[in-house]
Amino acid sequence: MIVGAIVLAVVSLVVVAAVAWPLLTHRADDPPEDPGVAARAAIDEDLQRSLEAIREIDMDHRAGNLSDDDFTQLDAAERARAVELMNRSDAIDAP
Repeated sequence: MIVGAIVLAVVSLVVVAAVAWPLLTHRADDPPEDPGVAARAAIDEDLQRSLEAIREIDMDHRAGNLSDDDFTQLDAAERARAVELMNRSDAIDAP
């Protein structure tokens, strides 16, 4: 019975290692990642966060958690940030 448990443990370890190995190693023959793609992904992620922040600012204002002055200031700043991110995204797409 102990031998069976040991064999099962070894087989399980081999299976886990076989599945995890490709995920943990970086192959040298993989092409390098295009820096434009990585930059675009980072900008898109920041833009999504900015748009979500705009929605959250609006919801907080509607709920009464932000005064009109605070809302105006925060909303304008976040919208300016979103526009700047959109411009950066467009600049990456430009030839």
